[in-house]
Amino acid sequence: MSTTTPATVGRTTLTPVSGGFIAVYALAMFGIWMAINLPASVTLALRIAEIDPEGKTTSYSIAAGVGTLTAVLANPFFGRLSDRTRSRFGRRRPWIAIGLVGTTIGAAVIGLSDTFPMLLLGWVLMQAFVNAAIAATLAIVADRIPESQQGFVGSLSGAASAASLVVGIFFIQAFPESILAQIGLPVAVALVVGTALIAMFKDDTPAAEPLPAFGIKEFFGSFFINPRREPEFSWLLLALFLMFASWGVVSTYTVYLLQDMVAAPEDEINGAITLSYVIPGVVAFVLGPLGGWVGDRLGRRKPVLIFAALVGAAGMITIATASSVVQFLVGVTLVSGVAAGVMMGSYVAFGIAVMREKSAAARNLGVINIAITLPFSIIPFIAPVLLSIGGGTENYVALVLFGGTITLLGILPLLGIRTAR
Repeated sequence: MSTTTPATVGRTTLTPVSGGFIAVYALAMFGIWMAINLPASVTLALRIAEIDPEGKTTSYSIAAGVGTLTAVLANPFFGRLSDRTRSRFGRRRPWIAIGLVGTTIGAAVIGLSDTFPMLLLGWVLMQAFVNAAIAATLAIVADRIPESQQGFVGSLSGAASAASLVVGIFFIQAFPESILAQIGLPVAVALVVGTALIAMFKDDTPAAEPLPAFGIKEFFGSFFINPRREPEFSWLLLALFLMFASWGVVSTYTVYLLQDMVAAPEDEINGAITLSYVIPGVVAFVLGPLGGWVGDRLGRRKPVLIFAALVGAAGMITIATASSVVQFLVGVTLVSGVAAGVMMGSYVAFGIAVMREKSAAARNLGVINIAITLPFSIIPFIAPVLLSIGGGTENYVALVLFGGTITLLGILPLLGIRTAR
């Protein structure tokens, strides 16, 4: 970035970071995300099919559910531990290192396991420790990046996540017969680039003295924000939860929307499904950092999120009225590409701007992760009610319009945020 004016956050004056640091940070996020995204999307299912071919669908459902729950809980918990760490090596670098080592151990357990319980143990270890690394790495944005760069640098996590799966597919193509290589090589990349970030982040500071006690109350407090104590941060959590509803609907029901609502021809369905993920993924990869950069230049995050919500709602209307695969792809691109990309590129900087305690940045960003993940878990439970409206065939139009309406309602909580623009 070309900015040269120091920025002040709290009592600490932060100078803009160099392009080299930003590049290493982006590569570290890319490696860490690839280490978990590739097995979550592809290689875990392949490994389960090898170990338990007859019960693979049930076993995979168990592993996916347990893994998601582990990730949701681990992110804010390890974030709080990172916030409280008083090591002479700082409070973020130790947990990046611990997270990478734990992820490596988990990957080794998965690769060497010959029973489903052993594989599940390895998957839990991977999900827990990779989220320790993610929480600590994201917190660097609050600790070290000035406000003038927070939007762009914060957006790199979402962009790296989108890119990691696309690049990770090459490991599968290069080693089609070796699950160990498919799981291990992305982790090796994460170790290399994560170590580079640890070496470069030399001004990592330990937690301030003294620290309050950490007991059962504080443990459960890792997953909860008191609305009375932090009203504006709570409004943002509600806004993000609602805004991500449209993405949750589309990402969960893409296949069925194409089959049953659009009635895509059978010879086009596989290609349409592929395009429904690839096109929005590329768009999100490009627009995420752009959305963060625009927020930096404007010095305003709220209009960027409002824009994303409006585009997401427009995309849901486009999907609901789709009578062709092309129109459906346009709608999906608006929702999962433009809107989701801009939201992923903006939420980190906005969260940092409204959180009351910057010293608890890793925990707070972990709680935001819960808010944006919950719609993907809740939508499948609400969907049957909406699909049954009117009787007869499943009412996918009602489901899609519901998601769009909820996303629009996400604009309202933003009006309660006044200290950050």
